[in-house]
Amino acid sequence: MFRIASGTTASLAQQMAVANPLNPFYTPGYAAYRRSQGFICWIMMNEAVAGPDIYCPAFMKTGRLRRLLEVPSVPEAPLDGNFWQGLLDFCRQQGVSDISLNSFCSSSGAVPQLSHERSRKSRWEYVLDLKHPDALVKMRKGHAYSIKRARKLGVEIRRANDPPAVEAHVRLIGDSMQRRKDRGEDVTTSVEMADFLRLTESGAGEIFQAILDGKVVSSNVILMSEKAGYNHTQGTSPEGMDCGAAHYLIHGIASTLRNEGKEIFNLGGTDDPNPDSGLSKFKTGFGTATEMHAMEAARFEVGSPIHRLLRRLL
Repeated sequence: MFRIASGTTASLAQQMAVANPLNPFYTPGYAAYRRSQGFICWIMMNEAVAGPDIYCPAFMKTGRLRRLLEVPSVPEAPLDGNFWQGLLDFCRQQGVSDISLNSFCSSSGAVPQLSHERSRKSRWEYVLDLKHPDALVKMRKGHAYSIKRARKLGVEIRRANDPPAVEAHVRLIGDSMQRRKDRGEDVTTSVEMADFLRLTESGAGEIFQAILDGKVVSSNVILMSEKAGYNHTQGTSPEGMDCGAAHYLIHGIASTLRNEGKEIFNLGGTDDPNPDSGLSKFKTGFGTATEMHAMEAARFEVGSPIHRLLRRLL
């Protein structure tokens, strides 16, 4: 039976997190972060007759011409089951005009075929199995060299969530985006510091940074759940690129997560599965324990025909 309840109920939010220990997008901290962005948090549930119950967070926001319902990480629910019909019924009741379904850290990754689909894309995520005996052992030679070089140069790793750490993280993301723009990629170089402050203050994520000679040269924000970490964003300065800080930091984060009892480290996603791309080589180079998972994302425009026509005219 499908039902939906407010995500502000602490006991229900905790129940959802306990049922999904491998998904950092299902935690009370992540829900608090999205509420700080102005979203209303809902928890969708499907109480199964056989098998485990399904819990999934959804976030609603109303704008001038639309009301959006966003699901960052789709649950492992049958694509033709009553969970998705329950979602559509709820959207009709609430006057939702747009549905955004994504698959960040999803155990399924498949997005259902709903009515009024506006766009769909394939994406891929790289998941490092921290329980695997070869995790962080059988790495690509270039990765092993970069890690050894950073260690030899005295690069240190710190863990912090204070405003100076956030400021450094935003600066390094800007550095990375500028390099991509210089290579001809269509990216934005503006980054909102306030949003990262909300992310860390909510408890949804933590910042890990590589320090060389007292200066932050590489930085990653990691979303946390009981048994997993998700690489939310990362940035590295030109100095960090030269000394292998990005490789050293990922290796250090993975080691820390494993020591704390985490089972997986999701290195994040890409829209390009080409194994020869720089991003793919970087993410797969940390060992044979890294797997590439196929995912999907889709957007649906479910408002009334009159509402859809009005938006297009405006």
